[in-house]
Formats: sequence, structure tokens, C-alpha cells
Amino acid sequence: MKPGLAADAAAPRPRHRALIAMAIFLLASMLFFGFLTQPADRPLDPGDRENLVKFDVILRTLIHPSLAMGDSWGPMTDAHEWLKGQHSTTLYQEIFFDRRIKFQYPPTALLPLALLEAVHLPPSLGVLNHINQVALFLCVVATGVLGLSLASRAGALQAKGPVARALVVATVAVASLFFYPVLWSYTTGQIQVWIDACFVLACLAWLHGRRPAAGMLIGLVCMLKPPFGLYLLWGLLRRQWRFLLGWIATVVPLGLASLFLYGLRNHLDYLAALSYMSRRGESFFPNQSVNGLLNRLLQNGDNLTFELHDFAPYQPVVYGATLLTSILLIAGALFLRGRQADRGGLHDFMTAALTFTIASPIAWTHHYGILPPILVSLAAALLAAPDRRGSVALWLTLAAAYVLSANYFAAANLVAATPFNFVQSYVLLAGLLTLWLLYRVPTPASFARRPGAPAEPGMPVAAGPSW
Repeated sequence: MKPGLAADAAAPRPRHRALIAMAIFLLASMLFFGFLTQPADRPLDPGDRENLVKFDVILRTLIHPSLAMGDSWGPMTDAHEWLKGQHSTTLYQEIFFDRRIKFQYPPTALLPLALLEAVHLPPSLGVLNHINQVALFLCVVATGVLGLSLASRAGALQAKGPVARALVVATVAVASLFFYPVLWSYTTGQIQVWIDACFVLACLAWLHGRRPAAGMLIGLVCMLKPPFGLYLLWGLLRRQWRFLLGWIATVVPLGLASLFLYGLRNHLDYLAALSYMSRRGESFFPNQSVNGLLNRLLQNGDNLTFELHDFAPYQPVVYGATLLTSILLIAGALFLRGRQADRGGLHDFMTAALTFTIASPIAWTHHYGILPPILVSLAAALLAAPDRRGSVALWLTLAAAYVLSANYFAAANLVAATPFNFVQSYVLLAGLLTLWLLYRVPTPASFARRPGAPAEPGMPVAAGPSW
């Protein structure tokens, strides 16, 4: 064998060893942190939110979704049932302000419930949680497939057989399944599971160059999560016309259907609810946003108890700082990130989603269920980077972001009433670390083509981590 060929054959091996090390780290962290950071044993109570992170409760709800809660479904069905009658007032005035039910979704989020009734399937708690079970399965499998595609493009699976590929899919899928924000969404009965599934499928579509499909999937997310509507501006700035075509093809007809079913007044009234929430936010510790951090630092409300009918008291300092940081974060994602060489690449696409999540005044822990595909992509990009300088620091940052976001640390609540309660914001820290990595680690050129295919003319050359 020629020396050059021997060197080429040996080149992928370090990346393959790194892939094995990553798999061991993922599984070890799930076992170690997943079991050692749970609350102390006490009698099971399905209504006890902290008990929902216990492993046996998780397994029960995975097998029997009817045991999951109705965190999203309760307010949604209340709003859906109210809309069936004739009323002189508006949806949010009645449900949100008068009854003080925390229905925080736009009217478009009620379209799935109307669709279920149209096919004679009542949108009950059991039915919706069974749909969540399907969405969860789709989410974790799609994340596993995304991990396989990224590992292949990173050159970590060259000349490897089907067993190695199956192990990559299984490891990533299991790590995604037992990722705490994802499990929290599922066990509490959160529509966030649908958002997670749509987002990872959008990432997969973006990776494979299917921009219209990605646009349609993000459009579906916008029907449930209005902050993601900023993707419209992102797409315009990036000139992603095919993505915007898919987005418009989804948002416009569904928006018109919602207007027809629920009326213009109810849609305009949602703006008042949004304004009310953004001016106050939540102090409860799962609110992993700048707003939540500041409310807790100022002891502006009980941060260990979820208020069913109230938000944090209005604090001008909290509102002003939240507004300022949101503007800076969003401006960075739209303009600063777009100046990099991988403009419009997968990491640019992911930066937008994570930024719109962190910048929200209320960003619950389960909203960070979009992190698994992002963390997987960053790991693959570090494997693919030809320049290894500084990679140790980047790997350590990535590991810290994963550990902090993938687990529940009950001990952080021991300092809830002290000036050190900023440690309760460990998921926010994980999100910010991940966002920093998305700015520093560009999308490799290999992500824009199939494994083994030559680079297309004009394609940017893969760069190492940017410092």
C-alpha cells in the first residue's frame, strides 16, 4: 500500500474514536445524572410535578400516555369549548383575564382540536396524550436519523457497516428521549412535543436541501408558538425564497381558517394577552429566560410554586432589562449571525430557533426541547472541523451545555430564597452556551452535500472553529 493511501485510510479513525467517546459520555451522563439528581423518595402523586421526573413515572407514561398530565390540553380545551357558544366578549378577555386561565396560545393553536372534532374524535386528555406519544416517537427517531446524517457528513462513519450506523441512530435517539425538557413536555402533557418534532424534521429537511418542506414545518410551529414568526424576517434577510414559499403555503391558509372559525376580534385580543405576559413574566424556576432570572433575583414572587392564575408582579426593571436583552439577542441572530461565511447554513437556521426561544419573556424548561438536534449538529461540526486548535475548550463547553440542559438538578432549589438563586437558571445558561457555540462553530461545507460527494462550485470551504 502506498504511504499516501495508508494515511488516507487512517484519517477517519480519530473521528470514529471520538464518536465512540461521545456515545459513552451520553449514556454515562444519562445514567449518572438521571438517577442521582432526582427528588427524594416520597409517595407517588400524579399531580406532583417534581415526581414526574422520577424514572418509574417516566416509564409508566411512556407506555401508558393516558397517565400524562394536561398542562397544555386543559387551557386549550377550555378555550375550545368556550368558542363553541355565542358570546358578547372576546376569547382572551373571558378565558385569560376574567377566568384567569393561563391559555397562552394563539387562536391558531386550537385548529388541531377543531380538526379532531371534524373527524368525530373528541379532543380529550387521553386522545391528545396518545397523539403526543406518536409525536414523541417521531421526534426521537428523527433526531437519531439527523445524527446519522451529520456523522456521515462529518466523516466519522466512513467504511463503517450497518451495525455502526444503527448504533449511532439508537444512541442519539435514546439520548433525545431521555433529554429532560423533552420528557418534561411529554409527561406533563405539553404541546411542545409537537413543536420539538416539527423542528427536528425542519432541521433534517434543511440539511437535505428541502427548503420548502422546512418552511412548511416552521410554519406549523408558528401556529403554536408566535415568536417563531420571526423566521419570516430571517428568511427575507437570508433570501431563502423556497423556504418562505413553504412557510407562506402553510401560514396563510391556516391563518385564514383560524380567522374564519374564530373571528378577527379574538385574534386581535391575543395581542392584549401577549402584552400582559411580556410585561410581567414568571418567577417560577422552570422559566428559564432573562425575565425569570431577574424576577427570582429580586424575589418578585414565589419561585418554587407555580401560580395557576397569576403572573409575577410588574417590575419596570425586569421588564426593561428583558426587552433590551430580547432586542439584542434577536438583532444578533438576524443581522450579526448573517454576516458569517455560513450564512443560511444549518447552524444559522438553528441559531434563529434557539434565539427566539431564549428571547421570550417566558421560556419554560420544556421549550428547550429543541436543543437535542442543535447539540448533535454542533458535535458533528466539531468532528468535521479540519482545524483542531481550541477544540478542547469547545468540546468542554458543548459537554457542559448538554449536562446542564439534559438533566433536572433538584439541589438548585435549595438556594431559592437566597441571593444565589441564579443557579436555578442552569438551563438558561445551557441555552446561552449553546448559542455561543452556534456563533463560533460554522456549518461545515460537508453538511451541504452528500457524504463522499465533491464540493459544489462556489461552496464555502469548511472552516475550523471561529474564535
